[in-house]
Amino acid sequence: MPQVSVIMPCFNHGRFVRDSVDSILRQTHTDWELIIIDDCSADDAWETIQAFARCDRRIKAIKHAHNLGASKSRNDGLRIAEGDFIGFCDADDIWEPDKLRHQLELLRNNPGFDLVYCDAIIIDEEGQPTGRRFSQIFPPPRLPSGELFGKLMSRNFINMQSVLMRRECVRRVGYFDEKIKWIEDWWYWVQLSRHHRFLYSKEPLARYRVHSRSTNLVHKRGGSINRVKVFHRILRQYADLPWSAKSKVLYNMGSELCDLGKGRAGRRLLWNTVQLSVMDFRSLGTFCRALRQLMLRAPAFKSSRIPESREATRGLRA
Repeated sequence: MPQVSVIMPCFNHGRFVRDSVDSILRQTHTDWELIIIDDCSADDAWETIQAFARCDRRIKAIKHAHNLGASKSRNDGLRIAEGDFIGFCDADDIWEPDKLRHQLELLRNNPGFDLVYCDAIIIDEEGQPTGRRFSQIFPPPRLPSGELFGKLMSRNFINMQSVLMRRECVRRVGYFDEKIKWIEDWWYWVQLSRHHRFLYSKEPLARYRVHSRSTNLVHKRGGSINRVKVFHRILRQYADLPWSAKSKVLYNMGSELCDLGKGRAGRRLLWNTVQLSVMDFRSLGTFCRALRQLMLRAPAFKSSRIPESREATRGLRA
């Protein structure tokens, strides 16, 4: 059995998939399998994928008859993965040749950590570096290694392509939530961070491509809607959160709803945040931010109970 399973979802990335697969083939650590899932591409991606699979028996190719989304593609890959370690590389991104060797060494030398992630170089549509790194756009916390649950509850700073994790992570959390689109990785990291410690490497071991079809450009509103879903899941699944943590989640959820044009529901959650924050002195910063948002955001409103306002999440739950 291979030591590492690499999961590569692909949808209409015929232009980029060759570079992505080549970057796996060039890894200095060679004990791996690559599982490529074509999500019913309309371009020539499937033909390219099949050609690679015929030339290297370490490559497994799966094709969906219908477009089912990135989460479904990754889950189908995870279900047949045989490696003791799991990595992810989307079909428009690239790994540096030493990525697997370096990250496997980190996990071997640090048995108290179950997932390692790193920085990435941002490249353009032609594969040229833009001069920026992923960490400049999504900066990791001041202490980027260890127990990150409290940090990940607020935002995602982990690049999917940069992750290598032990199989135990999949046994604990299971599969990606197929009802969340475009930011499904964030919810996965949140769940993992509840029980597992993460290790960060500043070295950029991946290349993250930004192009005209990039999710963060094409699905901005969809991403916001799904962030609300994640915040709602956090409140529902982790009922034991301290008041200070709950108030931060409510604040983020309310702000996101206001930005989506759901002002009444968003303001109600911001008011809930104010009410909840006064119960814990550690929430003073959140209290001030929520109060400021309420003053900036709009008309009169009435208070309501915390936290699961049906109106606030109507049409956003899944």
